[in-house]
Amino acid sequence: MRRKVILSVLILFFASLPARAENMLLSFLTSLKKVRTLKVSFVQVTRLDPAFDQKDFYKGIILYKRPSKFKWKYTENSRMEIVSDGKSVFTCIPSERKVLKSPLKDGIDYLPIIRIIESPEKFGKYFRIISDAKFRDKIAFEISPLEKNVTYKKVIVVFKENNPIPISFQVFNDDGSDITYIIENWKENVKLPDTIFTLDRMCNFKEEK
Repeated sequence: MRRKVILSVLILFFASLPARAENMLLSFLTSLKKVRTLKVSFVQVTRLDPAFDQKDFYKGIILYKRPSKFKWKYTENSRMEIVSDGKSVFTCIPSERKVLKSPLKDGIDYLPIIRIIESPEKFGKYFRIISDAKFRDKIAFEISPLEKNVTYKKVIVVFKENNPIPISFQVFNDDGSDITYIIENWKENVKLPDTIFTLDRMCNFKEEK
């Protein structure tokens, strides 16, 4: 069934998706199964209150190695890091001089991009497709989480026609804020040694659980 959706605050008329476009998300998930390692650079746009036009901008990188190892590191406007060693997830918040430790599943569920990358073959266990839409050369899929312990209510994954890699992920949180991750670079199966998946020295703070 083909549906229409309103993306962000824009009121647009969306054309019906051709059958080929409808399969873009499925093709992306299928391709993720072959990914052993991944390096992604992104620009993050955060709106704490959609009623105001104030936005915060960040840059960062995601390093991922199957299974379950990742490093989410900001390179501009924040020094925060989130690292998984494959067993636990550690969040370093330098401004508060602390490191938080969480179970692996909780840490991955908190980051929908990581959850999608980590479990493409179990996508239907964690997400439900709400709608899909096309505007000009962009194709978007609105998905909602099935897990109850997450802090976001939906994610919009946007593709550009003839590009199998998403160009952005927009996460809408329960508190009304939203975060858009604009993908600048996406490199699959690059060399990533296990020593990468540790917190930097600046995160040598007392660990909290």
